[in-house]
Amino acid sequence: MASSLLHPHDDYAPFDVAVIGGGIVGLHVALGLIKRGIPVTIYEQAHELKEIGAGMGFTSNVVDCMDAIDPNVAESLDNVAIRSGSTVRWIDGLAREDLSSRPKERLFDVELCLDEKVITRTTHRGQFLNELIKLLPPDQIKLGKRLDTIVQSGENEKLLLKFSDGTTAKADTVIGCDGIKSRVRRLVLDEDDPAAVPHYAHETAYRCLVDMDKALPAVGDLCKGMVMYMGQGAHLMAYPVDDFKSLNVAAFIHDDGEWPEDEKHTISGSKEDIQKAYSNFGPTVRSLVALVPDELNRWAMFDTFDHPLPTYAYGRITLAGDAAHGSTPHFGAGAGMGVEDALVLSSVLQQAATKMRTHRVAVSKARFLSAAFEAYDAVRRERSQWLVRSSRRQGQKVKGLDPEIGKDFDKFKEDTGAFMEQFFYYEFRAMLQQATDEFERRVSGWI
Repeated sequence: MASSLLHPHDDYAPFDVAVIGGGIVGLHVALGLIKRGIPVTIYEQAHELKEIGAGMGFTSNVVDCMDAIDPNVAESLDNVAIRSGSTVRWIDGLAREDLSSRPKERLFDVELCLDEKVITRTTHRGQFLNELIKLLPPDQIKLGKRLDTIVQSGENEKLLLKFSDGTTAKADTVIGCDGIKSRVRRLVLDEDDPAAVPHYAHETAYRCLVDMDKALPAVGDLCKGMVMYMGQGAHLMAYPVDDFKSLNVAAFIHDDGEWPEDEKHTISGSKEDIQKAYSNFGPTVRSLVALVPDELNRWAMFDTFDHPLPTYAYGRITLAGDAAHGSTPHFGAGAGMGVEDALVLSSVLQQAATKMRTHRVAVSKARFLSAAFEAYDAVRRERSQWLVRSSRRQGQKVKGLDPEIGKDFDKFKEDTGAFMEQFFYYEFRAMLQQATDEFERRVSGWI
């Protein structure tokens, strides 16, 4: 049963795992494997672990997945997170009035009231990463390891990982958690396959933190929760982090052109760029934009929308998080999808380890590991690629660029609410049961 997958076995697994990438998703995968007695090493190309960006959020169902991965993970999030209620709110950022002076009963133009059990935890990425690192044994992460290639010698041989610094490592299996520009994804696909690389979503973002003592005079009580300001050709999201000491601001701007860089997804930007993009917004949003730093980065939004992967399973190699299904951030669900991936991966690999110990048959490790990854792919690909599509469209809707929605707030609410239902009320235990059944079906002929 799936419930049995939530409890670790005492014996160590008869295989070891290399996780490529030490970000939020990579750490969740590794901590889930450690909890289940599966030897794992993280290889991270950076020389120190740090998260780019500012704020991030997780809904209650994702926190439940964290708890199933390892209760210490969910506890670590609570150590650095702010809890917000079950209502999601949008405001017409083009409104010419001072939004902070609106009466409470008409403060928001669109509100979606979710079940009271749905609580969003918002946090600073770096703070949460630091909490997760505390849970990881220091000898299980290797820094400064930029993956060059993976050599597969034979079914009964370990995979050989070669790094750009000239060093090598071996592992029975590899999980690529190395983000939107995943090296692992490029290695498992043909060089000329367009799915090997992400593609520009025709949108850029500016992210920063604004001191709360400066934000309060500009937008008043709107600082106290998550608010999205809709517009035309651009939109802005803001919510408190760092125990209400800062306001996380993310400004998103549509771009009809192509991204000017082949490799860099981030280039220098300026306050002037943002102010120009929001010049047609109302006074409240313009006041908030006036508080951003004079110099900041301009982030290109890339995703896997145009060329989704046909599978996440490539023999003993698989992909998770943005490496598998990179998404624009318009539902704030990309990291949450990666957490769901981590739970399924740690569970099916535990199941594989149990089968391999219990049934000592003449079947290679490679076949068991491949079956585990195929089961993971079977339950994760449809849902995660649905998020990629939904997020790309949501980015159009909040910028007034979706022809079906336009500026019709009733249609916007109905359409967005349909997504919220599927995301916020997802039952992960059913997902684990499906993964269990998929794995059993694949190995039933061997044992």
